[in-house]
Amino acid sequence: MPRITIPELDLDPRYLARFDAEALFKGEFLLINERRKVDLGTWDVPGASHLWSFNLHYFEWGVALAARWRETGEGRCIDGYKGLVRSWMLACPYPEGDAWHPYTISLRLLNWLIAIDLFGGALQGDGAFFAEMRESMYRQYKHLLANQETHLRANHWWENLKTLAIASAAFGESDVHARVMRRLEGQLNEQVLPDGVHFERSLMYHKLVLEGMLRVYVASTQLGFALPGNFMPKAKSMLDAMASLERGMGKTPFFNDSADGVAKECCPLAAACSRLLGMDADDTKTAFPDAGYYKLYGGDVAVMVDAGEPGPSYMLGHAHCDCLSFELSYRGEPVVVNSGTYAYQSGLRPYFRSTAAHNTCVVDGEEQLECWGEHRVGRGYRLLGAAFGGNSVLASVGLPGGKTLSRSIELCDGLLRVADESGDGAHLESHIHSPRNASPSVEATSGCEMTRGVGKYSRQLSRLEECRDVVVAGKGSVSYTIDAGKEVS
Repeated sequence: MPRITIPELDLDPRYLARFDAEALFKGEFLLINERRKVDLGTWDVPGASHLWSFNLHYFEWGVALAARWRETGEGRCIDGYKGLVRSWMLACPYPEGDAWHPYTISLRLLNWLIAIDLFGGALQGDGAFFAEMRESMYRQYKHLLANQETHLRANHWWENLKTLAIASAAFGESDVHARVMRRLEGQLNEQVLPDGVHFERSLMYHKLVLEGMLRVYVASTQLGFALPGNFMPKAKSMLDAMASLERGMGKTPFFNDSADGVAKECCPLAAACSRLLGMDADDTKTAFPDAGYYKLYGGDVAVMVDAGEPGPSYMLGHAHCDCLSFELSYRGEPVVVNSGTYAYQSGLRPYFRSTAAHNTCVVDGEEQLECWGEHRVGRGYRLLGAAFGGNSVLASVGLPGGKTLSRSIELCDGLLRVADESGDGAHLESHIHSPRNASPSVEATSGCEMTRGVGKYSRQLSRLEECRDVVVAGKGSVSYTIDAGKEVS
């Protein structure tokens, strides 16, 4: 079995703090900020969301248990982990439920490999257990091979291919491995845009894909297989895009489905790229025209602007109505934020994807995208044009109903000036959301109506809090200025 642990990622204390290793001994699991008791006879948790159930079957929490053993040498960590794996294998017969979904298999197989590595041979010491575990891993691999998510493609198929690339080599199936690597090469070309941003325009999924590339690289050094020719250039472009887009922001930027506490963080990922790939991040890039993302800097202010398409036309399940929106941070602290994601299975899902939940402009109450269900989109906006001027972005979109919206964003002397315009005297409502611990000064242009209200905000999945929601409204055009260094009560 390949040893695919990456210490910068898997032993990062901030990462391990997401899980409660002690609670695992009692059958309690802290996942995406929700703590639930699991019946280990069934591995079913009534009332849990589909996403929580997925996270349960990822076995990522097992990495925290293995890391604890590595630090403390507690024998109960080994016994506890083996007990949990055994109970899962007994309770989750092939191939039923979330446990055998191709996506959960893709993550679980690698998390099992990481745990095996971190336990340092202790699991292999129990020959009967390890033989049973290895047999289960092979069954999971073969099921994944036969059930790849080619109907979804995007990050789901990437996760499948990443795991199949490693597992096929580990199990010595060279013909399968060759086919998988050809597909992986093709998906890198398709999913990583020329500017380095993942094509779903979510920095959370961008970081998950980059981590997957690092796992494939480590496995290739262990198992001796060659990487496709586009692998290293794509890794470098993703590294630079991640570092540049997160520079000065103080968190994962919340465009499309994104949250903190899911993907590994930017700095550990950059450190791992430096050590493993010999690549140092270039965080000075400001224009990502293929993704439609741009960065503005001025003094202590950093701004990220979205002036692009919502994602690949055939897969908009993670898209939000956030075109022409922006996030602003002051001295590395978020000051103006999009509302976040909160949950995939929730009555609040439509709100968090809505136009009004982002720092953009609502025209006559129309949504930029017709969001159906949890992960579907009907008609959507058309990007009519975008221009980047170093300290400014000018862009316009055509909305599904036929109206247009143009927005100018300019950062000058630490002040952000935003101007929106739409024809036919449309009613405009421009939203500016701020965390509760920030209250930047917002000055509306004469003739605009400004109101201050309360909105919803979610920095991490399943965590809901209030935010400030300033709305600047008017007919045909509105404009305002934000002074991030000056707060109002």
